[in-house]
Amino acid sequence: GVRWVSTMLWRAGSDVQPRTAALYLLGAIIVLVLVAVLSSPVFGALTDLGLLLLVMFILSRRAAHRRALIIDQLPGLLENLIRILSAGNSLEESIGSAAKEAPDPIRPLFESVGRQVRLGAPVDQVLAEMGEIYGLRDLRVMALAANVNRRYGGSLRNVLKSLINAIRQRAMARRELQALTGETRFSAFVLAIVPIGLTIWIYMNNHAYYTAMYHDKVGYYMIWTAGLLDRKSTRLNSSHIT
Repeated sequence: GVRWVSTMLWRAGSDVQPRTAALYLLGAIIVLVLVAVLSSPVFGALTDLGLLLLVMFILSRRAAHRRALIIDQLPGLLENLIRILSAGNSLEESIGSAAKEAPDPIRPLFESVGRQVRLGAPVDQVLAEMGEIYGLRDLRVMALAANVNRRYGGSLRNVLKSLINAIRQRAMARRELQALTGETRFSAFVLAIVPIGLTIWIYMNNHAYYTAMYHDKVGYYMIWTAGLLDRKSTRLNSSHIT
């Protein structure tokens, strides 16, 4: 649980330690329990579910926006990395130098890579780990290229140039796809939000409706199934809007 919370916060741009993430998780659990205890079962369950969905939506949106910025900035950083490599520097030194000249949010990411490498971690393993944490396949490609270069030699610059071209072509295709599917994505987002608002409106106007469902075995499972399905739909739409 703590690892998952830490990863979500890192992806959203919060540089928190696992211990701090554990405190956040504990505080969130306490708040959810207090809401469930101090209110009726149905209202407490709906409120807890709504809070979880809201937090997940905000973190997912911030993570998706930050990831998109990192991908857009990656070709420029790689071009700078190639220039530094051409001057005769090692990959480890080049990453640290390129990170200093990079803008946010890619700068702290590669500064973290350079810091871990200076402490003795293999650069390919650090890049692979960062690619896994932030969901960046391009970093995993860099890790694979660095691993092959370290073991067998070869020109790392050519691999990085090919990666730059692939990133830019993918970005162009993504922009074209967003332009073509903008209306459809907005409709999907609205359809994901409407059930939450409708549920709250019905409960505020007719408490007995959801109370009866909650105390019925079939209705109980229907409420939680609908909430989980809507949570999944919201996460999928939030990750594709940006």
